[in-house]
Amino acid sequence: MKKYKLLSWIAVFISLFLLVLPRLVPICDGLTKTGSPMTCHYTYQAEFIITLLAVIVSAALLVLRANEARLLAGFIIILLGISSILLPQSWAIGICENGSCLKTTFFLTIGAALLAVTGAGIVWTAWGSSKDS
Repeated sequence: MKKYKLLSWIAVFISLFLLVLPRLVPICDGLTKTGSPMTCHYTYQAEFIITLLAVIVSAALLVLRANEARLLAGFIIILLGISSILLPQSWAIGICENGSCLKTTFFLTIGAALLAVTGAGIVWTAWGSSKDS
């Protein structure tokens, strides 16, 4: 049970980090030739929604008691982490070629990968404790 709580708190902290990341390492605020925001703006709007969901699900892990709910929440965290990795890809929404966007995406990819691995650890821990009971 201690591993599960530790992994839950780690997921909360990683999710909160991903939520404030564009404020710590800002994305570019450039405009296209037509005057609309660049694609990185839309990518990080979608990233905000995904990481907000990750914060909510991670916080819910701290109060869930049923192993099935913990398994589902851990699986959702894995999916949210993978989604955060995929959004900046050029075949998804994409980012611009500006230096600040690439730096933000670098840290986002590392944080989202850690979030997905933490979600896998939560699933592993909840799966192991459901087999024991």
